Amino acid sequence: MEIKRIAHRGFSSEAPENTRVSFALALEGNFFGIECDIWRCADGNYVVSHDGYLQRMCGVDRWIPGMTMAEVTSYPILRGKKRSEHPVQYLISFREYLSILARSDRMHPVIELKMDYTVDELKEIECLVRQYDLYKRTFFISMYPDVLMRLKERLKFPAERLQYVYGVPRPIKTLPVDSTLEAWLIQNRIHLDSRYTLITPGTVMRLHKEGIQINVWTVNKREDIRRMIRMGVDMITTEYYYDK
Repeated sequence: MEIKRIAHRGFSSEAPENTRVSFALALEGNFFGIECDIWRCADGNYVVSHDGYLQRMCGVDRWIPGMTMAEVTSYPILRGKKRSEHPVQYLISFREYLSILARSDRMHPVIELKMDYTVDELKEIECLVRQYDLYKRTFFISMYPDVLMRLKERLKFPAERLQYVYGVPRPIKTLPVDSTLEAWLIQNRIHLDSRYTLITPGTVMRLHKEGIQINVWTVNKREDIRRMIRMGVDMITTEYYYDK
């Protein structure tokens, strides 16, 4: 079985993460999907950024949900892989991310919902995805179980394209996937997107037996990618692309 590779925040080993150039480069690569992270601004627009604060990427201590989209996208990105090899980059709108992916008839948007979005906000996000004719290829991922359940129960979004992000908050960064989480995933038919160090062959076997797929992040070393492939995961989220 061929592993589906997801470009983490775009092709972020070749350009600063979550930027126009990182997404465009990923679009040219042999990836199954391109992951991004979205936040809702104070004016109701959605922007692409992993962090809620601009400090790490732009050197500005400001909180995205308290800013307008025009403000967020006005700060140049100061950090990121191979930054000096590309024109100055800025954070971009969610619409622009979608417009880039819409250039391809095969690429899958993998959209991390970084906030505890309401049903109405999720409807807005879904509407944008539909506008770019990407609905049938989109995966939504989130560390908020309630967000995934709102998508599944209220918006009737297909559960096979929903993934629960596990291993983010500090208390669970080192805690392997346990039987309680496995049971919740199986019961709700939600798939798993886990920090790769927190799954075992047993996790994969038990979830696969129940039809639950597994995506792992962020796997950047060739030997770790090979280990995940041997373990039998379905997707690998990575900043690199290794043919073998």
